[in-house]
Amino acid sequence: MEANELNAFLDLDSTALLEKVLQMDQSPVRVASSEAIVELTYQPHQLYDLAYRFLRDTGAPKKLEQIVAELRRQTQFGWNQILRMLQLEKDTRFVQYQGDIRWFIAEWTLGNDQVYEFCRSNGITQVTSRSLIHFLEQEVGIAGDAAFLPNLDDRFRIDGEILYIVVRSEDESEEQIEERMAVSEVAAAAVSQAPETIAKTDSVSEVVVTESAQPVLQEEQKEQEKPLITKEEITMSNATNQQVLEEVQKLLQEAIERLETRQQDMSQEVVDHFQQSNMQAIEVLMKEKHKHEQIVLGIQQVLATSEQQ
Repeated sequence: MEANELNAFLDLDSTALLEKVLQMDQSPVRVASSEAIVELTYQPHQLYDLAYRFLRDTGAPKKLEQIVAELRRQTQFGWNQILRMLQLEKDTRFVQYQGDIRWFIAEWTLGNDQVYEFCRSNGITQVTSRSLIHFLEQEVGIAGDAAFLPNLDDRFRIDGEILYIVVRSEDESEEQIEERMAVSEVAAAAVSQAPETIAKTDSVSEVVVTESAQPVLQEEQKEQEKPLITKEEITMSNATNQQVLEEVQKLLQEAIERLETRQQDMSQEVVDHFQQSNMQAIEVLMKEKHKHEQIVLGIQQVLATSEQQ
């Protein structure tokens, strides 16, 4: 009790506090066969031990129905019997998080803060579900007994097979804030230049109107030359834009193919390093794999946008 500072907020020493707790009607502890031994009042049924082992061995939180189904498979008890006897909230080895109906082992830690800080520090905004496990274990270095619960955290958002990291403004570093403000200033400058561009366009229109008031011969010459040139320029501009767009799309497709080829080569390299027990090299390859997946995802989004235009 003293080591864990359980009596830190009370004006009682450990002995007095223990005596007070033992005298409670619904005391969580009691004197055992010897006065020198204090034991928990609650004595769990064997079902609780089986449920604990089930969660520990699977290493993942489970719903009550899943736990009951497993205990029914291991014992002769019926479904209703297990539900009646298994009151997990009475056992300190089990815990639930608010908003989540699953049961966790109290020994597990919550790794949401660690994952969020790693992503924010390294500028990572999204992770694919296929690489999530390797990302958590190899890059973030999350503990094996830690639980990651993005569904219950507004700093994370899941959309399909993508986990998005939502960086909140109060969590941004000074460099990130300065970068965001610089982008805003550029955008504001572009907006402020828009009226000037419109004014210049209006001035050009006024000049055209003024010139149209010149002699009929000069106007006919302009009407014969200028429209033809304008149409040619428009046609050539459209053709050039289309050609440039197609070339860019082709280069992006080639980039995706090269990245996929590299991914295949990396798979063989991982096998080779594993045979040589070179775990450090495997960790480097996993980081490279994650970066490649992020790049491919970004390129695919650019291609999808260009095809819609």
